Amino acid sequence: MIDASGKVVIPGLIDAHRHTDFTLVQGLFSELGGGELLEEALALYHTAESTLGDSFFEAAWQLACLRQLTHGVTTVNAMDFTPALGAEAIGESGLRGVIGPELADFLTPASADDQLTAARRFIETHHDTYEGRVTASIAPGGEAGCSRRLWEGVAELRADYPELRLHTHLYDSAEADTMAAGSGADDPLDLLDRYGLLDERTLLTHLLHADRDDARRIADAGAHVLHCPTVYSYFQAGERTWFPLPALQRFGANVVIGLDDPFWFDSWDLVQEAKHARLLSNFEYGAQRWSSYDLLRMLTIDAARALGLDDRVGSVEPGKRADLVVIDVDTPRHQPYSNLPSVLTNTVTAGDIETVVVDGEVLVEDRAVESMDVERVREAATRQRERLQAHTGWETSLGGSTPPDGSILRRVSARPLLRAMKQYGRGVVTRHTW
Repeated sequence: MIDASGKVVIPGLIDAHRHTDFTLVQGLFSELGGGELLEEALALYHTAESTLGDSFFEAAWQLACLRQLTHGVTTVNAMDFTPALGAEAIGESGLRGVIGPELADFLTPASADDQLTAARRFIETHHDTYEGRVTASIAPGGEAGCSRRLWEGVAELRADYPELRLHTHLYDSAEADTMAAGSGADDPLDLLDRYGLLDERTLLTHLLHADRDDARRIADAGAHVLHCPTVYSYFQAGERTWFPLPALQRFGANVVIGLDDPFWFDSWDLVQEAKHARLLSNFEYGAQRWSSYDLLRMLTIDAARALGLDDRVGSVEPGKRADLVVIDVDTPRHQPYSNLPSVLTNTVTAGDIETVVVDGEVLVEDRAVESMDVERVREAATRQRERLQAHTGWETSLGGSTPPDGSILRRVSARPLLRAMKQYGRGVVTRHTW
């Protein structure tokens, strides 16, 4: 029995788009510009991958699970380069997760065929494990990172595993049409459509440079939109700083919320992300784009529908899997109130989350994590973070962080990145290009 007197019980929160395995770099990049950040982050990732080994990424996944639990996130939809480690971490922590190996042969040294083989192996090994709490997805990185051969292989995977979600980035660059042309398509949506990848099982992330016609095509296909507002407002990435929300709403597309990569904004609070989504959309398009209740649905049942889990989670009702969160609103910071959805989306933060239940199991009780060894996770994270800094030369203090002299990018092979740029006729990598 859980005493929730004077408190609020809502379905567990669902983070609809997450990159997880670089969790340990929090704060390193916060003061960099967007282009410089991405250059340094890609290079640093390859450094960690080649020199620090699985222990670095294991610690990252464990810390991510701990943070998700303490922020009331019960389900995460992740796209990562270390999915097997993620499946184990999510499963052992008691969380629910949809995980796809990120397929991007222009961004990593592995060939398209090798990545596709690994993805198939991951699906066969990890899909529908941990009593069904861990499931697989097919996760091509997007029009910018994938060759034509890789898209062909993704289509083959989709045909062989039709029950899986396809999770990808789309239109997050002003050059999206040009990049799609490299695979023989008119634009990114045409690229997906040509390979039979655009339907109600498709999850499209960002859409920063999509337009009204794109929104209509997405809605007509029944695809779902994963909106990550904060990272783009933080760096004002591109001339267009927002995605076509009014058109997506006009045509009835399902739009839900994700936190994206922790190295961008260092954020884990999904409720605050929804609040930012509303504030930024109001700033761009005018007030009352979303009601408070709309935002709660986006974080719960609408996100569950996007992931194909709405028959199991996303609402508190008989017959579902008992993923829920107890929130303490019986405090002077919240009382008195009259509009409960407004309280939950405007003033509640992760610190108000008292109890977290997944699949009927209590994972957090009275704000204490029960399903993980918190001190062991923190010690491993600290140790691996210190290894990263010692190896790369990043200096940190309470006042910020300082990259090593000279770009890390010059000391790590960037051949996959250069190959991607040449594929699309843009010549060389320059600062602020990405």
